[in-house]
Amino acid sequence: MSGHVVLVTGASTGFGRLTAESLARRGHRVFAGLRDVRGRNEKAAAELAGLASAEGIDLRVVELDVTDQASADRAVAAVVEAAGRLDVVVNNAGGIFVGPVESFTAEEAQRQFDLNVLGALRVNRAALPHLREQGSGALVQIGSVAARVTVPFSGLYAASKAALAALTEAWHDELAPFGVESVILDPASYPTSIGVNATMPADHDRMAPYGAAFGAYVAALTGHQGPTLGDPREVADAVVRLVEAAAGTRPRRTVVAPGAQHRAVAELNRAADSAAAAVTTDMGVAAFAAAR
Repeated sequence: MSGHVVLVTGASTGFGRLTAESLARRGHRVFAGLRDVRGRNEKAAAELAGLASAEGIDLRVVELDVTDQASADRAVAAVVEAAGRLDVVVNNAGGIFVGPVESFTAEEAQRQFDLNVLGALRVNRAALPHLREQGSGALVQIGSVAARVTVPFSGLYAASKAALAALTEAWHDELAPFGVESVILDPASYPTSIGVNATMPADHDRMAPYGAAFGAYVAALTGHQGPTLGDPREVADAVVRLVEAAAGTRPRRTVVAPGAQHRAVAELNRAADSAAAAVTTDMGVAAFAAAR
């Protein structure tokens, strides 16, 4: 297997950390993007460096704050300078704002979208000139089944992931002529730090009327999932398969979820593909849409 040069954003914990480690162990040259490597993520950076040294794998830390275009530009430039190329970007960095939509201010909603949507936009904007010049490469966005099915009290998060999915669709068609693929992986809810680090509304007065319902919702969700939650390594393994897939064979959407959720979301995806084909044909622009 020929190793790829891969940049993974949000690699301090969760899916990003597991993905970076898994790819490096598979022989890929991995750059783990972390923000604030001399502050809040100093420990994570040291752990990744220690792992690389102990296991003899090519895993390096690069400073990357996806909410800052200059930081994204510097990170991509550092990867290309060190490795001579960049093959795959895994846009994993993200967060979740939890609570009734009414209780969030527009500024809070902006922060959710800045992280989950504009973060990927900034990183891809930095990377794409290199990928287009190479005539190859892939963008792998980490989305969510929430982009297809919105459940209560996760409206901002779901909206941001739906926006990320829409961007992925546009990149998929627009970049195909350059030999660059854009795909998205939609996981269900898995036990990672994203839930622990969830952001709640700051406006407690607006939150108060929903308090009882929100508490009951969290209790029901927690009680239902309990010990049956899946292993987040399933998501990392799916990303590895996408990275290692031959050019032109990566599915546009990959769903990683328990049986019932997987079947339901996969059915929605098939329906969306049929709808897209019908709409683009009716508009006379089907020739500009890449194969689905």
